[in-house]
Amino acid sequence: MRVGRVLAVFGAVMLVTPAMAQISDNKVKIAVLDDFSGQYCIGNCMGPVVATRIAADEFGDKIAGAPIEIIWGDHQNKPDVAVALVDKWFDLEQVDAIADITNSSVALAANRIARDKGKAVLMSSTGSPDFTGKECAPYTTQWTFDTYQFGKSIAEAVPMLGKTWFIVTPDYLFGKTLEANVRKFVTAAGGKVIGSVVHPFGTSDMSSFMLQAQASGAQVIALANAGGDLTNAIKTAKEFGLVDAGIKIVPLSLDLPFIDGVGGLSVAQGMMMTLPWYPGLKPEAMKFALEFKRRQGVMPGYLMAGLYSVVHNYLLAIKATGTDNPKPVFAKMRATPVDDAFATHGYLRRDGRMVHDVYLVQVKKPSESKGPDDLVKLIATIPGDKAFRPMAEGGCPFVDKS
Repeated sequence: MRVGRVLAVFGAVMLVTPAMAQISDNKVKIAVLDDFSGQYCIGNCMGPVVATRIAADEFGDKIAGAPIEIIWGDHQNKPDVAVALVDKWFDLEQVDAIADITNSSVALAANRIARDKGKAVLMSSTGSPDFTGKECAPYTTQWTFDTYQFGKSIAEAVPMLGKTWFIVTPDYLFGKTLEANVRKFVTAAGGKVIGSVVHPFGTSDMSSFMLQAQASGAQVIALANAGGDLTNAIKTAKEFGLVDAGIKIVPLSLDLPFIDGVGGLSVAQGMMMTLPWYPGLKPEAMKFALEFKRRQGVMPGYLMAGLYSVVHNYLLAIKATGTDNPKPVFAKMRATPVDDAFATHGYLRRDGRMVHDVYLVQVKKPSESKGPDDLVKLIATIPGDKAFRPMAEGGCPFVDKS
């Protein structure tokens, strides 16, 4: 009887113990690591912080009485700057998770620190598929996109675009892996890559590179760059008459907020690209988009929607488990379907890849658009299990081969 009474009391204590007691430092602290001043900055650069705060606000900025704190830091596209920030955040400021991370080279440095310290990384803006392969970690997610998916998805459009391709590539990890995947999948789809050119990161004058692409005679010019480099390349293609000459320009990583920056629909019309998300998908997507626009002044792109989603699902898992210990939190995230403003029936794999549908779209003509936020039309939906690399092919050392 006494043993039974003790067990009953113990069970009751476990039931009434507040989850806050299991949350380290009585606080959930998320640090947004991003480019807040350079090539990847949009507008006032605070979009990633806004997306993260929207997710936190949906929990009333508290979980079981423990406040949710959002901080941010500018990595300046320099791995050494990122390393200094991440070390300080984890060792001195009790940060529980790093979120977003543009620039794969920067993310590589930050992810290795987090992996060594057993901390969480919630990637939305990181493109290298190595993060679900050889650089995977038990508590790292790659939520929104990767260069494998971009290459695989755009290959669906080879019959509509043309058989001969030329690739303009930036001289860093993201661009090189994207070019490799485009070559692989375009060739598999019956196309042929007849040439490519590499340019330095942060190139303001794209003239010589786009002239080389034009001189190749390719039917399709694929742009494997991002941020300001991508914007400059598209503007140059229009200025030099490539678009008007009927050459298909494929901006592989173009996000919707950048369309206005390249000259709007009059410049980008007809261009095909793949999007991991866009506001017209479902009511929840538009609700998030309008809230983001209310706070930030512009509509979000897929990177911001994915960032909101990964933070939202991370916080849901903390609420469900009553702890910010990444081991049970990530187990809960992997066990829970992703049904939110970003994805429908998505799921998080053991290698960190969140699998979801991807959308092949075409930029509308000005005459087709119903307003400033009506930019693209859906051409095809690509199921997530076909868009993303199979887990068995990634080589993630934390995945049980059996």
